[in-house]
Amino acid sequence: MYGKLSESDLAQLQLQAQQQPQRLKFLIQQAATLPIMPHALKTSENEVHGCEAQVWLVAEWREDLLELQLDSASRVVKGLLALIYQALNGATPAQVAAFQLDALLAALGLDDMVSTSRRNGLRAVVTAIQSSRD
Repeated sequence: MYGKLSESDLAQLQLQAQQQPQRLKFLIQQAATLPIMPHALKTSENEVHGCEAQVWLVAEWREDLLELQLDSASRVVKGLLALIYQALNGATPAQVAAFQLDALLAALGLDDMVSTSRRNGLRAVVTAIQSSRD
């Protein structure tokens, strides 16, 4: 449900989210943890459509583990992508297939601050990741 995040990983993220007086600040801090995506990969073919802000995704499978590269022009979206990255980068096919974005957002107390349009864009990212194995 949470990708490759263990219960202790999830508890640590929950603690970090709760310690922040502003959840937006938490997301911006998470954005800083996302590895830098090379500019050459920010192409129209790697852009995920349906997102409110520009989002780029490269998903590759190596030895049955997912390798992700994600980026966005928006710092808030980038923070949300960083949470997806933490949950799915290095995940197995079964972990990727079982991942539920809404469950992760609810567990971190962020579900009420993610608008419907932003959530739909994030779902498009997760769908693209989950179908990358096909």
